[in-house]
Amino acid sequence: MATAEANYHRLQRLMGSFDTLESLIVTLHQVGESPTAELHLRFIERFNYTATLEVQLGGGEQWWQKPLHLRLYHDMRMAEVVKSADYRQYRGSYGYPNNQGLMADEKAQLNSYLALLLQQAMQHGTHLKRQPRQIIEALAVV
Repeated sequence: MATAEANYHRLQRLMGSFDTLESLIVTLHQVGESPTAELHLRFIERFNYTATLEVQLGGGEQWWQKPLHLRLYHDMRMAEVVKSADYRQYRGSYGYPNNQGLMADEKAQLNSYLALLLQQAMQHGTHLKRQPRQIIEALAVV
């Protein structure tokens, strides 16, 4: 619980308002003019009390990890990893050993990994590229 609450707070500090931002790219390391490591954060869906955010780490044209999908719970102020590109959805714990090759506390480890990524982005991130949210108003046809 504490990790999920801290991750929500880290995301809020890094991104600012969740309502006005569509995506954010944070340069973590740069050689000359070329970024060598970037953290990409992009909203996939939004609802009143929750949102889903995709997080991916890479550099240049290469991705170093498969995307992680986070669920943000705005009412509880928590953010947790719920799935990744190669696995549908994570349970709280798994028996070990298991056929999937997952650790018993796989979800907790992914949330700790997310905490490290966000801490790195806050401490060493530069060149924030923000894409504001495009809100399209529905036109009423009478």
